[in-house]
Amino acid sequence: MAKIPKEWHKYFWEVKPKNIDLEKHAWYIMGRVLEWGNLEAVRKLRRYYGDERLKEFLLSTNSRVLGNKTMRFWQVVLKLSPKECERISTIRKYRVWPY
Repeated sequence: MAKIPKEWHKYFWEVKPKNIDLEKHAWYIMGRVLEWGNLEAVRKLRRYYGDERLKEFLLSTNSRVLGNKTMRFWQVVLKLSPKECERISTIRKYRVWPY
């Protein structure tokens, strides 16, 4: 089991970081580090997972954990086309909780 780097533990405050597996919990890790991580954490995340896997995450329903500003930033950085983002933007408008 590949563990997350110790410097990332602060981004996973509600769980035991030592139980997080880099592969098994990849999308959970990506969401948390892209939203809350500092520059070095994000660089390390990109090196480990690669931009293609990050794009896959961003275009999935799992990216709903990201704020709109964070999502838009990564759409620009990873050069996702408006057509690619169209589907995910409609999913992001849906609110699970009506309040």
